[in-house]
Amino acid sequence: MTASQKVLRALLTDGYMYRRDSDGYRLSVEDALTAATGTLVITLEGRRAVLSTPQLYALSRHVEPSGRLAPNVTWQTAKSLAELGLVEYRDANGATRTNDGDTGASGAVHYPFRTDLGRQVAELAAVGPAPSHARPLITVAPGSSAEAPERRNA
Repeated sequence: MTASQKVLRALLTDGYMYRRDSDGYRLSVEDALTAATGTLVITLEGRRAVLSTPQLYALSRHVEPSGRLAPNVTWQTAKSLAELGLVEYRDANGATRTNDGDTGASGAVHYPFRTDLGRQVAELAAVGPAPSHARPLITVAPGSSAEAPERRNA
């Protein structure tokens, strides 16, 4: 994925993502912008910022104690959350599946459950509304958003 320096700067400055160096240290915004290599990591706040209201409600309000999304969550919302790694589909035995199993004739046979990453985003959402500067700009592949220590180049 590519992004302009302006967009990348905004995402880094707002705390929606950061860049790790080869040692796993979190680079400062300026070092992250000039680094030619390193892993870009989207934060929990960044994941939350890209969610629509129905997606956020599905993760934080429309979920059963088992982690299964409530029946009132639309298949479109569940599918989009699965694409972000915040939901996974499971069959009746609890095995993970790639989709809801709907053949067009049978209806869904696998059900959406919140992943651990989805739970973390939901818990962040419970703290309060998104910052007013939150911008749903990009999505990136699911991965760890664990904080890394910051390193500045001397």
